[in-house]
Amino acid sequence: MPCSAVRSTDAELLTLIRQGRDLLEAGKAAEAEALFLQAAAQDGDSLTTRLWVLRSWMEQGRSDETLQALDALTDTGHRGVEMQYLYGMAFARRAEGMLASGTIDSSVPMLFSDAVALLREALEADRIRFADAALPLADSAWQSQDLETARWSVDQAVGMSPESAEAWQVRGRVCLSQFVAAEAEEKGGSRAETLWDDATGSFQRALDLLATPTSASDELRLADAATALARALLWREHRVEATEAFATAMTWAPETVDYVEAQRLLGSSGPATDSSVGFRAALESARSRFEARTGTERAREATLLWWLGWARFQVADWSASEEAFLACMSASPAITNAWFYVGLARQYRKDSEGALAAMHAGWDADPATMVSTAAAAQGSLRTFEGLLEWCASREPARNLDAAFLAELLTRAYPEEPRHWNNLGLFLRDEGERLEIAAHQDGGPAPDAALLSDLYERSYAAYEHALALTPDDPQVINDTALMLQYHLERDADSAEAMYRRSIALSNERLAAPDLSADDRARFEQTLSDATGNLERLLEPETVGAGAQTSAP
Repeated sequence: MPCSAVRSTDAELLTLIRQGRDLLEAGKAAEAEALFLQAAAQDGDSLTTRLWVLRSWMEQGRSDETLQALDALTDTGHRGVEMQYLYGMAFARRAEGMLASGTIDSSVPMLFSDAVALLREALEADRIRFADAALPLADSAWQSQDLETARWSVDQAVGMSPESAEAWQVRGRVCLSQFVAAEAEEKGGSRAETLWDDATGSFQRALDLLATPTSASDELRLADAATALARALLWREHRVEATEAFATAMTWAPETVDYVEAQRLLGSSGPATDSSVGFRAALESARSRFEARTGTERAREATLLWWLGWARFQVADWSASEEAFLACMSASPAITNAWFYVGLARQYRKDSEGALAAMHAGWDADPATMVSTAAAAQGSLRTFEGLLEWCASREPARNLDAAFLAELLTRAYPEEPRHWNNLGLFLRDEGERLEIAAHQDGGPAPDAALLSDLYERSYAAYEHALALTPDDPQVINDTALMLQYHLERDADSAEAMYRRSIALSNERLAAPDLSADDRARFEQTLSDATGNLERLLEPETVGAGAQTSAP
């Protein structure tokens, strides 16, 4: 590409700059810098060649160094279109870098605005020499909502580089913003329709140019273009085509797609008669295509598989959901929250034994993640508690499994006293089971340390429930009986708690609007607390045996 300010007789110099610019356009900035430095050395480091050295610095992320060099050139009297071009490009690259890193402050819009003014002047002055300014100008103008300048410059870019997927993608973004503005002025108007056609056509052109990406960066660009096309298509409710576009994005860059956005825009599924539309349809298609394309390259597929499991879970396809979640963990064992949903899927299928195994596997792998997942899954809490009830209803009862599930719930919902009460109950029941079994079998007593641990943990759980509901007669009674029968200490505290439980039960029973269920519960608690108090005060004359209410 000719450089008008370089001596036309110096063919070697022109060749070095042309080759360097080709490398720069190909994303090989360090290699380009080497050629530009060679050209600058031959040209006495004039601004004509120094310009391209600084351009290569920008593409290597050397933003501060570039601006310092430009300020030094300004201090030595350099002016003119070259400096406008360099400053404009430096401002644009700096702002883009700040956006990419998430370091956004008031300087970002100022940088974009300054870039627009400078780059437009440079491009208008020499469209050929500063051709690479067209896209940064378009993007800076789009960021500044100067859509007229953005459209002018991006049309320049695609005109000069019609085979550039990036140029067409930027054009699609600019046209879509123009469409949104026109649609706001006149919904469905002819200008809006033309701009929508321009936007979708540009995104589609970018996809066509990237149809067979050969690098990771091209795969990301293809996925970005496909996602942008999907958004544009959904402005006109083209759901079939949008589903396909999202599937394309998921196929080529499954680890980077915004699945939350895709689910929101597509919906869980299409009409009952059309399984090819919707979020799940996109995921199913993407999985098949990704695996056909990559074979055993499973790690990149993990996020896609998780969302496929979730989409299947949402429509109650339990077996298929489990399959996807298990495949997800096979691809990436670190995604341990999938165990929680495998457990729920099995419980929904009445496979409680398998559900329990999944919950244990998730807990063994990552307790904190299982807790946070349970806390976020309130809609499935009843099913989870159904698994707990299944454990408690076995013969013999699976007390430790029930306690494990109850403890998980206490961590996920620490302010819910019912879960603490259940944890105390199941731990106590296990201790009592061990003692009864030893007595019935005539064998040795259970291990004292084991019993002490079970009962101390049970008492601590009851105390936690009591702290959350200090006026619940049932919880007061259950806490007191742990002191009386199992820990055999603090008799005065136990007596005071029984008396308080009896008083509160009578108080509740005196209420005229008490429901039948609550009346039955408080009557039972009154009977239990009264019997326990009698046994505490007259242990030699009253039959032994703790009186406790059900959870």
